[in-house]
Amino acid sequence: MRENLKLQPEDRVLVVAPHPDDESIATGGLIQSALVAGAAVRVVVLTDGDANVWPQRWIEKRWRIDAVARARWGARRREEARNAMLVLGLDKHAAEFFGLPDLGLTNLLMRADPMALSRMRASIAAFAPSWIVLPSMTDLHPDHSAANLLVCLALNAGDVKIPRLLEFAVHGGGADAAVRCELTPKMQEVKRTAILAHATQMRLSSKRFLRHAGAHEAFQATVAAAQDMHNPLCAQADSAGRVRVEFDVRQARRGLSLFIVMDGGGRSRRLLMPWKSGAAELPVFDAMQENPAGVAHIEHAGNRVSVTFESGCADWCLGFVKLARRMPGLWVFDRHGWQVIARS
Repeated sequence: MRENLKLQPEDRVLVVAPHPDDESIATGGLIQSALVAGAAVRVVVLTDGDANVWPQRWIEKRWRIDAVARARWGARRREEARNAMLVLGLDKHAAEFFGLPDLGLTNLLMRADPMALSRMRASIAAFAPSWIVLPSMTDLHPDHSAANLLVCLALNAGDVKIPRLLEFAVHGGGADAAVRCELTPKMQEVKRTAILAHATQMRLSSKRFLRHAGAHEAFQATVAAAQDMHNPLCAQADSAGRVRVEFDVRQARRGLSLFIVMDGGGRSRRLLMPWKSGAAELPVFDAMQENPAGVAHIEHAGNRVSVTFESGCADWCLGFVKLARRMPGLWVFDRHGWQVIARS
């Protein structure tokens, strides 16, 4: 059953955008609707989008992109985001730019980077949102899915009232969207203008991005992370932190690893398991300490495989797993986003 989003004057809406342009593409209509309703709006942009090198190569007519060129490109994209937010009706004080590494949010997540988490917690605590609008953990862009987990972990660690969450998917993989934000023709035109303000992204992706300037925006409403029935991974863990992950072995291609995030009970664990077909055991590595952390046991039953291991995180509160490459290549997208680890 679909629900039309209705915001109230007392609402406080925090939009989390992994890159400059996501605020316009995914929430340009919602931002306008919130302002019309009299709600307060704040936008947090996590990265400057400086690793998106192909438009830069095209526009600047250069092949080699060094650190100076990347910084210049990131500053340009940040300014485009400021201009786009002005188009949407926000003032210059409504945006906060974290400047985290583009295409590096999963790495920060797996290191349990204290600065990224503390900044997210501080922004949430300072603004005290009643709604957080954020990417889905099933979005296929690794920065988008990692942004979801960063927010969930920040909420879990902070002493704040848990707001309602509205999730969006820009790069596929989103859950069935049950909440819609309807846009008037005028709102559609404003959103289109805001998207076009990201001029660097229009050279190669204008058609794809402008498709988002339709008659409505779609979101999934949630108050807590839930398992994705479309994800091939099925994961459970007991209260002592013993984890079992099951999936079709045909999903586990060469070069992929299992990523595990566990939080709670006073500790955080970030584990990596490089996949090896046909193995009876897999080495487990601590991604935070960069050292061995045990062994995972593998059981095969036809095309089904189960991976069992000790996470070392007893009394955990939140757990997530995904099967993906360690480093993004020319094709940056994952085949699937993160899956929630359920309590057995």
